Amino acid sequence: SLRQDWSELEPTEGSFDWSFLDSEVARATAAGKKVLLRINTQFAKPAWVTSAVAKAGGAFFTFDNDGVPTTIPVFWDPTFLGKKKAMIAALGKHFTSNAAIKIVCASFANANSEDWSVPHTEADITNWFEAGYTSEKLLDAGKQIIDATMAAFPNQSVTLAVSGNGHAGASGNLDPDASYVARNAVLAARATWPGRLIVQKNSLSTYNPAAPEPDTLFQLLWDSRPDIGGQMLDACYGDTTYRNNGGVPDYPATILHKCVNLGVSYGMNYIEIYQTDVLNLPAEITYTHNVLLGLVPPSETPPPSDNLKPPTGLQLEP
Repeated sequence: SLRQDWSELEPTEGSFDWSFLDSEVARATAAGKKVLLRINTQFAKPAWVTSAVAKAGGAFFTFDNDGVPTTIPVFWDPTFLGKKKAMIAALGKHFTSNAAIKIVCASFANANSEDWSVPHTEADITNWFEAGYTSEKLLDAGKQIIDATMAAFPNQSVTLAVSGNGHAGASGNLDPDASYVARNAVLAARATWPGRLIVQKNSLSTYNPAAPEPDTLFQLLWDSRPDIGGQMLDACYGDTTYRNNGGVPDYPATILHKCVNLGVSYGMNYIEIYQTDVLNLPAEITYTHNVLLGLVPPSETPPPSDNLKPPTGLQLEP
């Protein structure tokens, strides 16, 4: 799973620096690995994109990002979408013929990461509507980005991380129901590009609802099988907050094992696991590899994991 900030990839409009991605894809190829490619866009866009949106008179939205006031172009802004689609086209021209790259990430409802993230506090909802929000505008933005990614990468699958926009009941909501936009974006993409869209959840943890669980945001993942995947909420190894286990202390290998089993119960075909876990929990990574491929059945007890040193030849990047 390789990622780079848009601001580093295209520091000035139309001028791309491929050195990092080229070197990392080459490393993966040399190791016999396949690549999921992800560009960090909204929160890591170049300053020239924001300037272009402002110059064109575009709309912006401000929200509280963990205590930090953050302003972004609205998701459906035509200037922002145009610049992003041009970057995607260039990315595809450079990489779609590379056999190592199998999956490319698409995102359009992503305020602070490439995960699905649409701020939806009571204040946010008011501010969204003042900025002109409608479900249809967000769906149209999603169609534009997904179509652009599919067209740029005809040799790859495209993955979309899904979640909800909040839903409080009869009033005070952005959409008719919590997963309305994500669900309809998936349906539209699969109708247009059959067999090419992967749906994934980027919050795999031990306290996700058991599969299948109706009336939860994981219902869409279950309904999207068989082309589904996942990403861990966070790393397990060295995390003294035990975020993946709801704050409850436990052995890192045990927490990761439970997360993997939950992902397998939903039918995930791959799970993105943080590098520190890959390096420090090798027995658990071997188990994950084997259980995802159907080589072993899920087990309740983690495999022996007494070797917690990084495998020879691999180095944890800063």
